[in-house]
Amino acid sequence: SSGINAEYGVSPEDVVNACKTLTPQQHGMELKQFSSGVLVVEGDNFNSIMESLVAAITENTCLSALTLSSVMAIPLLLAKERLHAAEQHGLLCRDETDEGIFFYKNLLVEV
Repeated sequence: SSGINAEYGVSPEDVVNACKTLTPQQHGMELKQFSSGVLVVEGDNFNSIMESLVAAITENTCLSALTLSSVMAIPLLLAKERLHAAEQHGLLCRDETDEGIFFYKNLLVEV
């Protein structure tokens, strides 16, 4: 396979296969797949990630994915996925406007 790591003999498939062997019990992290198909290696701290996300939104009233990526210093794609995951878990609600999509804390549930 071509790519920057090909000269070292490591392909993207090699990295994915190695990540598939990670377990929270042994390594404290695992390969997770978001509903969009995006793969990430995350620690076993989903609840604390969601709490940080809701806290950031509460502090700012609402956030877009772009603003969240800046506030939390994470890639935009990861910010989008985390917002959608939080929305799927009922922690957030969205407002789609001409200016973009903004997420608010869902006041109908208790975190």
